[in-house]
Amino acid sequence: MSGYGQAIGYANQAKVSAIRPARKIRKQQVKLTLKQRFRNWLNNDEYEQDIPQTIATSEGLTSEGMRLQIYKANGGYVVETRSYDSHKDRHFNTMHVITEDSDIGDALGKIVMMEALKR
Repeated sequence: MSGYGQAIGYANQAKVSAIRPARKIRKQQVKLTLKQRFRNWLNNDEYEQDIPQTIATSEGLTSEGMRLQIYKANGGYVVETRSYDSHKDRHFNTMHVITEDSDIGDALGKIVMMEALKR
């Protein structure tokens, strides 16, 4: 009978596992570094949606682009426009002068429209 009682006592003992967890989970919130807070602030835009904007064409962008370079000069600005025509295999460069008296935004709009209509 004594052996039988020991078997029952053995079955009632709490089982202890020899396996320990790899790390303990922190219950306290970790304080963010300045870099992480700045990144979160830059990426947090409540009005912006995370919908990817893709162009659905098979060969990509097919239009030819135009480059503008603006140089500060005495009395105003010099605007250089460059474009490439792949059909003719030619580069086109033009220079425009914007005086101090005129509005630079309005003048740039006119220059871009003129160059777009030329092509």
